[in-house]
Order: sequence, then structure tokens, then C-alpha cells
Amino acid sequence: MKNAIIVFKKEFYRVVSDKRLLIMAVIFPGIMIFAMYSLMGNVMEGENKDIIEHTMVIYQENAPQSIITELNDIRNYSDLNDDGTVGADEYTVVPVEIHDKSELTQEVIEAKILDGEIDLLIVFPENFETNLVNYEDPEYVLPTILTYYNSGEKYSSNTFANAQSVLNGYAASINTIRFGDDVYPFIQSPTNIVNLDRAQGQAFAMLLPMLIIMFLFSGAMNIGPDSIAGEKERGTIATLLVTPVKRFEIAIGKVMSLSVISLMSATSSFIGIIFGLKNLMGEAGGELSASIYGINDYLMIIAVLFATVLVIVGIIAVVSTYARTIKEAGMLILPFYFVSIIIGVSSMFSGEAATNSVLYLIPIYNSVNMLISILTFDVVPLQFILMVSSSIVYVSILIFVMNKLFQNEKVMFSK
Repeated sequence: MKNAIIVFKKEFYRVVSDKRLLIMAVIFPGIMIFAMYSLMGNVMEGENKDIIEHTMVIYQENAPQSIITELNDIRNYSDLNDDGTVGADEYTVVPVEIHDKSELTQEVIEAKILDGEIDLLIVFPENFETNLVNYEDPEYVLPTILTYYNSGEKYSSNTFANAQSVLNGYAASINTIRFGDDVYPFIQSPTNIVNLDRAQGQAFAMLLPMLIIMFLFSGAMNIGPDSIAGEKERGTIATLLVTPVKRFEIAIGKVMSLSVISLMSATSSFIGIIFGLKNLMGEAGGELSASIYGINDYLMIIAVLFATVLVIVGIIAVVSTYARTIKEAGMLILPFYFVSIIIGVSSMFSGEAATNSVLYLIPIYNSVNMLISILTFDVVPLQFILMVSSSIVYVSILIFVMNKLFQNEKVMFSK
């Protein structure tokens, strides 16, 4: 193992001594993720603010005064209670301009809605309120309210949604006037019983496992092919192989160095994600904080990251050893990378970790599910042990395969 450590130091020094490679492989990913998430969050927040502050231009015909009053009092609530429900203390009144349809022709209004100059047209039938009162008349016909809007315009779609809310509330009030409380067959009294830490954890679990696997793979891909296939291409691997160092120790040393560097890259990315995620989610992520996790949770995450990066580096090292050039190694690694992305994406839709312990024997997939378990405070000790131990077994097999390839002269000196 002494020689393996020497090889490890050599490979590790090769990366850290190259400032350009160190920045691109370790520091740059975290900074870029934080910057990207912050930019995306600012853009989305600005877009949402733009919609909220937009003055809704509504044209109406025969609208009851009560409807006009409600349209002029559309509110945007901005605060959330501790249980995640919408609060009623802080709100802003959305600016609205209401015009009479008689100011323009139907064709002009529709053209302006299409162009985005007008957001909504609501046409009520004549004597609308009078007809509502006469609902018991045998000849009563349900009045039809016509609405015209442009679903391709964000302002028009938002105005239509707000107007629909007003009309639905008006319809409910009419039914209450007609039938009293009998219109409601029962009364709902919801109580939100929620574990806030777990709720926040689920927000992390939707994105982090996929992103972590991606960055572990991409970090190893940045340096893995050059470490072995690159030396074969440059012809420097021959010098290393003729030394008294056993090829098995060379394989272990290279895997160790690649693992540490990849883990550093993933850690940088992980930090960038944690700090950038709050900016990405904007106001919805106001209460989102990584402080909900304790030291034991972070130790388990580190253990999962290290076990996972060993498997990923083992795969890349075997492929890099088999490949003749850096380009070929990159091409051969891509299918494994795509499979890892597919596995990671599955976590975004599942919402929870797998309960079948046998699934924690599947490489990469077990890492994704274990990260979800940790982030949602639902760790099963047996599954954690299976995940870590199986990863160690897999990396041992990969190192064994890599050693066999190192022993094969045709593989190591092929051109």
C-alpha cells in the first residue's frame, strides 16, 4: 500500500499543482452552480413581480357593480404562515383598469387582446342580476357569461385566472342567498399536521440526489480519462509500468486520487447547490435552510458521497484503462453518464425513497435512494449498511478488473 500512496500523491499533486485544472475541476463547479441558481431565481422572481405589478386591462359589458368592486379589489397575498398556508396580514391590491365595452367594437377588442393590449373582456347578459332573482321561474334559463382572453399572453392568462376566482366566489354567494346553508352538505375544518423539517427535506430531496450524482460523474469525467487513457496516449504510462511498483498498487493509487479529487468537486458543487437553492426558489424558499440537518445527517451524506464516488471513479477508471485515447474514453463513459442521469431524474418524481432493501444493492440507484432517505429523515440502518457495503464490493470488483487490464500488455500498449 505504500507504493499505492505514492501513486496517489503523484496523481493528486498533478491536479492541485495545475491551477487551471484545479479551478475548472474543483472550484468552478460550485461557483457556477451558485451563480446559475441565483440568476435563475432572480429571473423567475422578476417575472413573477412583473406579472403581479402589471395593470390588468379589463373591458366589461353589463357587469354588476358588485363584480366590478371585486375586480377592483383583487389581492396578492405575499406572506406564509408557519404551517405553510397563505397568511392574510400582508397583501397588495393588484392594479386594474376597467373599461366599458361600448368604448370599442367587439372586433377591435378581440384584436387588442390578441396583441396583448387588452387582457380580458367579460360580457354579461342584459338584466343579469334580475334574471338571477327569477331563478324559480319555469322559463328561467341559466345566464351565460362570455369571457375573452389570450392564453398565449402571461398578463391575459393571469387576469383571466383572477377574474375566474371572482366569478366563482360570486356564484357561491348567489347559491348561499338562494338556499342558505343548505347549499353546503357539510363544513370542512382542515387541520394541517405537518413536520416542517420533513417538508423542507422533501424540497431538497427533489433536486439534490439527481444533481449530486450528475456532479460526481461530471467531476470524475473531467480528470478520469486523462489520468489513464491520457497517459497511454502520451506514452508516459509505459514509464510507470516498468517501475518496481506493482500494477495493482498503481490501479489503487489512481482510483484513490481520482476519488478524492472527484469528491472535492462534488463537495464544491454541493455547497453551491445548498446556497443557490434558496435563491432559486425565491420567496417559496424563504424558510428553506440546510440547518435542519444535524451532524449525523451530514456524516451519512459524506459517507454516501464517498461510497458513490468510489463506484463512479471505478467505472471511469476501468473504461479509461480499456480506452486507447482520451476521446475514446470520453465516448465510452457517456452511456454510463446518461444512465446515472436517468436514475437521478427518477428521484424528482418518486418523492420518497424505495422501501425494498434489495434495491439498495443496485449501484448508483442505491445512492440516490439513500440520499432521499437522509434528506427526508427516513433512514433505515439496514439499507444504509447495504448501500455502503455493496458499494465497497463493487469498487473492489472494479479495481480487480482494472488490475487485470493493467496486466494485459495489449490493452496497455494498444494504439
